[in-house]
Amino acid sequence: MLEVEGLQGWYGHTQALFDVSFRLPAAGCVALVGTNGAGKTTTLRAVLGLIRCQGAVHIEGEDVSQQPTHRRVRDHSIAVVHEGRGLLKDLTVRENLVVGNKEAAKRGVGDAIDLFPALKDRLSERVSNLSGGQQQMVALGRAVLRKPRYVLLDEPSLGLAPTVIDEIYSYLAALRETGMTMLLVEQSVPRATSIADRLCLLRIGRSVMNVDARDPAAVETLMGTAFGGEEDAAPSRTSSPTAAGRHTTITSLTDGPP
Repeated sequence: MLEVEGLQGWYGHTQALFDVSFRLPAAGCVALVGTNGAGKTTTLRAVLGLIRCQGAVHIEGEDVSQQPTHRRVRDHSIAVVHEGRGLLKDLTVRENLVVGNKEAAKRGVGDAIDLFPALKDRLSERVSNLSGGQQQMVALGRAVLRKPRYVLLDEPSLGLAPTVIDEIYSYLAALRETGMTMLLVEQSVPRATSIADRLCLLRIGRSVMNVDARDPAAVETLMGTAFGGEEDAAPSRTSSPTAAGRHTTITSLTDGPP
């Protein structure tokens, strides 16, 4: 279980998260939803320890609030699929699948190919030659090869055609069937509802609703709240630090002391 309570976060001296709380049970899926700048990606970064935070983050009952990122990822078996996919464009598909993963390099990439058979004949190609949808498959396949307990997905549908998004979400549904625990960032509430157990709505750095994704009335209320006015949600600001912070590049989450 992943549990977040009263999470606050800062980019430098600018506060971006004010009060975020949610619970992600084992084998469950929680989707963080909301408009641009709501704090969705920032919340992922806070959970991983990538920004300065206050509040509680518990993973499997352990308070990890003071742990560095590499320990959270290593000790609790977390894989991350970044917004923008985070691939190394000059490497091949196979090299991207196993980069930073010695076990996968020895074991092979069969598990990823089983899930994404379209990659089977592309393993020796540079990943830059692939379509956006195929690159997303590589990013997801890399996560799968880590055999994680938790997968954190940051807007996996971003920049993809609707038909490709349907395909990606079918793969995510298949991953859920394996019992993998997922924390999903997704701006589209209908997309999030198709896979998540619960929806956590963020507005200007605050979690303002947490509803059952299988309850149509609750989802409709959440959508009305998500796209309503935001003037009372937090102190007014001229710019959104959560949106600005999204441009930070993260090349590795496993670097650090052994």
